[in-house]
Amino acid sequence: MRVKSLGLIAASLLAFAPVLAFAGDKGPADINLKEKFGVKGNKEAVIFPHAKHQANPKLTCDKCHETAQGGKLKVTIEKKEGMKNDFHDKMCFPCHTEMNVPKGKVCTTCHKK
Repeated sequence: MRVKSLGLIAASLLAFAPVLAFAGDKGPADINLKEKFGVKGNKEAVIFPHAKHQANPKLTCDKCHETAQGGKLKVTIEKKEGMKNDFHDKMCFPCHTEMNVPKGKVCTTCHKK
């Protein structure tokens, strides 16, 4: 009986191992958006504080990503230059407005020297 119970426990752990491994992967703590997405321009790179955003209880992965586990972004980033780029228009500014981020549309809030 004991061997059977241990076998069931081991099988359960193996079945859930991929889920547990994925749940622990929260992505990088910081993301250089200029490097990752090939953003063009003279402004300083935005170093997106991914871990800081994840720590906000009002934000879940599916706020920006297609699933609650993260993965692909909900929006397609096509325009990558100038002030009317897709990060401003589709991602950052809409969220900063919705979340009432102080100075959420001020350049130096995200483009730091």
